[in-house]
Amino acid sequence: METYQTLSISDNIRHVYKRRLLPPFLYLVILTVFWLTAPVSALVFPRFVSSPVSIRELHNSRFTYITTTLTSLHFTGYTQKYGGYTNGYYYYTFQDGQCILVLLAPDSCEEGLSDIEEITVRVRIMRNFDDYDSLTASIAKDLNWTASGIRSQVPDYLLSEPGFNKLASWALLGFFFLSGIYALVHLLLCTACIFIPDLSPACRHLGRYGSAKELLALAEEELAAAPQLATEELYITEHFLIILADSQTSIVPVQEIIWIYKHSALHKLLWYHFSISDTLHITARKHLYLQYPDHMKSDIDDIINYLCKANPDILSGFSEKNRIQAQHKMKNH
Repeated sequence: METYQTLSISDNIRHVYKRRLLPPFLYLVILTVFWLTAPVSALVFPRFVSSPVSIRELHNSRFTYITTTLTSLHFTGYTQKYGGYTNGYYYYTFQDGQCILVLLAPDSCEEGLSDIEEITVRVRIMRNFDDYDSLTASIAKDLNWTASGIRSQVPDYLLSEPGFNKLASWALLGFFFLSGIYALVHLLLCTACIFIPDLSPACRHLGRYGSAKELLALAEEELAAAPQLATEELYITEHFLIILADSQTSIVPVQEIIWIYKHSALHKLLWYHFSISDTLHITARKHLYLQYPDHMKSDIDDIINYLCKANPDILSGFSEKNRIQAQHKMKNH
């Protein structure tokens, strides 16, 4: 047993949520860095460029995703296929004195229009794309040119509309924004619990049994007057079981507890058994379930014995009989 020191439930709630602020904050910082340094922002807000801008210059400056207006596009007669599905149609146009290859989505080119006078598309600038060698060789054969002659006139860049709209890109964006929203909400909730402890789950769970504010004040008063039983992080007062750990804060009225038991788990690495951990399981009325892991076996035994004396109706120990009785009591309350 530990020597009792004056504690505050509200202060412990603040301590718990201050510790929980760090992971979402660091995650949001990482997302911000990705937004600024990776082409994530360009997928959402692609830079608009006019046709005279050098594609090579854009690629070298890391503007991979752009919106641009292309004019005088001509169908090459070749398509890009994946598993029998036509992913795009290859076109060419002349830009800044060079022949530029463009891959348009089937809907944009109406599945292979021979000529397109003007089109505004969002594209990904791709260098050394997979079809470059085979495509230029086929075009050279059609024109009775050499492949090297064609390649000297056609740079190895592709403006790919399907490349911009890849499922993987949108999946990445979805994960980016959804995880970012989750982290932000988590950060805001933690901040709210720090400034207003009454909003924490511990107080909201306490509200199942009456006025959360009044019950919290009573628990604070009884804890300040010295608990009847105290371990390192768990305290029993006249009316409450209180857990004040680094990772959680819990307050349960003793008279509302239905079932309590401990569960021991053996931890091992390969054939070596290196520790046994004990977890306290608590079931209370109004469908409240708590777990208090990694506590000393002797402390848990003392807690269970004391609670059973304080409330003789508590079911003690894990058994199928106690599980069924606990479920029955839960249904009746």
